Amino acid sequence: MCVPWRTAHGLWSEREGLIVRLEDGQGGVGYGEIAPIPWFGTETMAEAEAICAGFGPKVADEVLDAVPAKFGCVRFALAMARSPLAPTSSTIRLPVAALLPAGRDALKVLARSLESGFLAFKWKVGVGDPADERGLFDDLLGRMPEHAKLRLDANGAWDRRQAIRWLELCAGRPVEFVEQPVAALDQDTLLGLARDYPVKLALDESVVSLAEARRWQALGWPGIFVIKPALAGPMAECIEWILETRADVVFSSAIETALGRSHILHAACSQWLTKRALGFGAGGNFGDPRWDGPVLGPLVDQRAIGINPGEAIWNALS
Repeated sequence: MCVPWRTAHGLWSEREGLIVRLEDGQGGVGYGEIAPIPWFGTETMAEAEAICAGFGPKVADEVLDAVPAKFGCVRFALAMARSPLAPTSSTIRLPVAALLPAGRDALKVLARSLESGFLAFKWKVGVGDPADERGLFDDLLGRMPEHAKLRLDANGAWDRRQAIRWLELCAGRPVEFVEQPVAALDQDTLLGLARDYPVKLALDESVVSLAEARRWQALGWPGIFVIKPALAGPMAECIEWILETRADVVFSSAIETALGRSHILHAACSQWLTKRALGFGAGGNFGDPRWDGPVLGPLVDQRAIGINPGEAIWNALS
């Protein structure tokens, strides 16, 4: 990536992935993207490469269908390559949340994003000194217009005491939700915080797969699900789950290329699947328009997403 991202998990400076190309017997070609994040809970690059290498030059549909559910990134890419999303006549326009970096650089990015018309923002917290972050929180809110909304993303960095202090601080403020306040495996604390405080909470690292999202639903999770479709599996399965359960969902980027992003956003804009701003406001990660795709503004529809860039990306790698 041309600009490393600093989160509670550390500095993320390289994005590894695979591009899949499938050709059917009639000469039809489809492309998919495998974009794992092992420290987030997905398969590793080595596992993804081994699965693809095992297919050989020819592979039957039933073999592709048999890839285990735990390999969500591979399954997302294979489903994408086999069933490209066709543009529709949908007129749905969805807001996009701009991503604010950790630290005081957030103020600069906020100013530029406001000038561009963004009204939803996601800020990375749990990275610097807690007292400094709480002061910066007040500075950010002081510079946001009254109708704008802020999301806080702790990436599981806080303990229960820190999370409580932040949730008390957020009460009565224009905070849309607090994302993954404590570690993904701290189930009891997450459920307790969601029950005891009025600020909405969202799960991210806790729901890397749809199976985990369904498990949290069974536990009675009252908050939001931040779903990274590129990690969760086939887009059709994600859509089916949302429509079936009426889950309160935010679609979020896994820092995939324009290939995976276009597939996700075309689906998101095809029908009403979410009432919340899309978490795809981190553009220009690769410094190459072939990989980054069109710059997204504060509102996105199918016309703004652009055409599927699979062939261009494949040719750039060849």
